[in-house]
Amino acid sequence: MPSATELEDAGIHLLSVPIPEMQIQEQWKECMFGITFDNGTKELKIPTLQVDDYFTERLFRNYMAYEQFFPWEDPTYFVNYVVFIVDLINTSKDVKLLRKSGIIDNLLRNDEAVTQMFNKLCDFISYNDESFYYEDIASQLNDRALQERLEHMEGKIKERLF
Repeated sequence: MPSATELEDAGIHLLSVPIPEMQIQEQWKECMFGITFDNGTKELKIPTLQVDDYFTERLFRNYMAYEQFFPWEDPTYFVNYVVFIVDLINTSKDVKLLRKSGIIDNLLRNDEAVTQMFNKLCDFISYNDESFYYEDIASQLNDRALQERLEHMEGKIKERLF
């Protein structure tokens, strides 16, 4: 899947969605993991994630470790969420874009630290990519980014030929 900066270059708008306080766990699951993409408006909406120096990494590591004990076909929401976010973050430039979009609330005040934290979260974690929770969204984003690159290349070729 393309990184955040690659998505922006492809004309995809990254938007944050605030997470309201939830009363029951099912609402929490749907809100925290409620990433959506509208192909018509090219809007990728991701709930705001607060990243701090103590709680964030521990929370994700503990839940991800717990999900490693699930049967292979069961959904692993935390693992899939982190894999999706890791795909968005290749460099601190991606974190900066996600921060400016309001998707990441960076309490660390260091975009490189967030990059490093997320890029090592998936070390030694396995997941079933056939039941990836965000498969449809990732596929649409891949297709949209590829389409934009092809249209850009086509424009450059026409420009050089004519």
